[in-house]
Amino acid sequence: MATTHYLIRSRHWLTGGLIGAVLLPWTAAQARPVHEQLTVDPLGAVEIADVAGSVALSGWDRPEIEVTGTAGDEVDRVEVTASGSRSAVRVISRSGWTRGSGNETRLTIHVPTKSAVMVTLVSADLALDRLQGGVKLQTVSGDVTGAVGGDFRATTVSGTINVTAAAAKVIEVKSVSGAIHVSGSGGEVEVSTISGNATVDLESIARARFKSVSGDLTAGFALAADGRFEGESVSGNLNVKFAGTPAADFDVQSMSGDIRNCFGPKPAKAQYGPGSRLSFKNGEGNARVQIETKSGDVSLCTKDMQGRKDSSGKKDSQENKDSAGKRPVDATVSGCGRPPMFYEVGETEQADRPRRFPLI
Repeated sequence: MATTHYLIRSRHWLTGGLIGAVLLPWTAAQARPVHEQLTVDPLGAVEIADVAGSVALSGWDRPEIEVTGTAGDEVDRVEVTASGSRSAVRVISRSGWTRGSGNETRLTIHVPTKSAVMVTLVSADLALDRLQGGVKLQTVSGDVTGAVGGDFRATTVSGTINVTAAAAKVIEVKSVSGAIHVSGSGGEVEVSTISGNATVDLESIARARFKSVSGDLTAGFALAADGRFEGESVSGNLNVKFAGTPAADFDVQSMSGDIRNCFGPKPAKAQYGPGSRLSFKNGEGNARVQIETKSGDVSLCTKDMQGRKDSSGKKDSQENKDSAGKRPVDATVSGCGRPPMFYEVGETEQADRPRRFPLI
């Protein structure tokens, strides 16, 4: 009887061990340690390439690259090389790219903080920290998170981007099938998304171009006195929240959507064909805002006006109604205050005719 119980327990342990081996392929036995160091130019360029796993990339004050972590049994080596001012970190597999945990690496990479960094990853997540130089990324099936101090350029497929670029003068982000959330200083900005939503929160922009296909785009920023903003959307909403009411020329057109304006005139319905259009000049500034959407709504507001509603949740307030309780035809949206000076485009066939905006 004792022998039978022993055999049953042994069988259960064996079965549990086999299940654990299947469910937990990345084990200590398969992963081997990685530790590589190399002295490099502290102001040089660093290229990083990896397939599968994760990379934590951080800047430090030393003139060297250090790579630590673990690598699967299908990884031949982690190679660190340098030639002049250029250096590289590459993960070399035994038999090219293969699926499975044996090809994965879990790496922590330190580089000189002012290095210009170029990263190419496939099926790997990337975390960024303490990088003061420019960062350029290309990732497939991996998420990007963290903060950078220099210019930021990223192209991703099937991955999210959540990055703060506090001192960037140039921000370029393009994503397919992934969400974008970028914050920072601003400057020259380009954001493009396909099948994913994008949220951009910046201090100020001089030139900006935002494009969205099958995704909503929300942008908050201050527009420079001579700034240019161009927005284009197909099957997605475009929500712009200015830091303050900008002195600018506005030209907004929606082929099949609504236009909401918190600080100026109402849009006019096209006399010929569907859609609506809003064209006006606010103040005496030289800035320009051009927006065109197809099958998407447009919202223009300032940050302090956004989301103001009365206790009933309606946008209209009693103070915007006359003594008869009716809303005047030219009343502004509740909470938007008195509209600043603007000059409306005449209601003519030429003014209402759809047109394509020139690219910035």
